[in-house]
Amino acid sequence: MRLERVATETGAILYDPSRLDHPTAAEFDAAALAAAGRVTATATGRGSAWFLAASGSAAGATVLRHYRRGGWIARLVADRYLWRGEEATRAFRELRLLAAIEALGLPAARPVAARYARSGAGYRADLLTLAIPAAQPLAARLGDGLAPAVWRRIGATIRDFHDAGIRHADLNARNVLLDAADRVHLIDFDRGALAAPGAWRERNLRRLRRSLLKLAGTAPAGADPAGWSELLAGYRMPRSAPPR
Repeated sequence: MRLERVATETGAILYDPSRLDHPTAAEFDAAALAAAGRVTATATGRGSAWFLAASGSAAGATVLRHYRRGGWIARLVADRYLWRGEEATRAFRELRLLAAIEALGLPAARPVAARYARSGAGYRADLLTLAIPAAQPLAARLGDGLAPAVWRRIGATIRDFHDAGIRHADLNARNVLLDAADRVHLIDFDRGALAAPGAWRERNLRRLRRSLLKLAGTAPAGADPAGWSELLAGYRMPRSAPPR
């Protein structure tokens, strides 16, 4: 994938020219996009996300995410990060990682554009990706009684990412999506990276297990969440070929 850069008044935009024509800062202005009727839904969490209808300049419906901090520090600097150089910005790093993931053929949100805007010693940032049609987070599907095959598919997909050296920084049940055909996609690769095999793989799995237990609410201490054994079976399934 060929990414291009364009300077803005306060920073720069990195984008895929096959998916976005001549981007400007307006592509990342959530208030203006809402006023223009482009916003079809919103989501909140550690970050803020707006689901956008397709426009003449973008190749399909998109999701705009504004980078925000979590935890106690968010009370002080909710969406501002220390400037350490353009390529160190969270938006540019995530866009480049998503481009690498797409090149590997792994199922994740497809990159469209990233933007940062500097202010003094800090910056704010946004990411634009293609929307995954009819997708819901695993967290919202837990009450559906997912089939064992779906759980195994989740495990196998995570393993494919791990085998490719893709480290997710916060693998939880909201960052695993299932589409209308129950195909699995991983999202939110903020602070993710290409990494050599290591203990981070088990940490990824433990983080997902904790997330599922928290959502279950009433699970006894030390218990496994529903579907966990099937997920691990999919993860540990022998591979006869490289991932996709």
